[in-house]
Amino acid sequence: MAKARSTMRLFNGHLKMDGPSVRKIFLMQLSNIYSIKTYLVANLPLMANSASFKDLELAILETIDGIRLQLLRMDLIYSIIHEKYHQRQCVGIRALTMEAYVASKAPGMSRLETDLYILYHLNIVESLEISCFTSLHSLALSMPEKDMALLIKQNLDMAKDNKELYELITKEYID
Repeated sequence: MAKARSTMRLFNGHLKMDGPSVRKIFLMQLSNIYSIKTYLVANLPLMANSASFKDLELAILETIDGIRLQLLRMDLIYSIIHEKYHQRQCVGIRALTMEAYVASKAPGMSRLETDLYILYHLNIVESLEISCFTSLHSLALSMPEKDMALLIKQNLDMAKDNKELYELITKEYID
């Protein structure tokens, strides 16, 4: 039996964001994830070079190619809604990436420990991306430009696939 979707509201009244507010939040979130992706394209090669396991290195390089495709989709979204990307600082991702890189060069870490530490951080990044794309997809569904929801869904699916790949590689290290 299919489960019925709840229509219960969490608050009283008829509070609902208007179209311009949804668009504003959508653009802010899109700019955040775009900033994260451009930063990762520039910095993931450092992690790939630090990997000792060839499958991990190849997975990271494949992720970079996937990110470029995701960025192209987001460029298309900006075009659809007649907007331009406004650069944002992704301080959290910068710190997370820097932490992973610095730890990978720390003395006393074996190559396998370094790989596992990199994988730990990559899983965190993918989880964050999945959350961002999930929120963006929900917002896109409520906007008049319906093509955007499909583009966001494709990026979401790619982020989920990357996370699954990193989880499978992690299991090779610990199982």
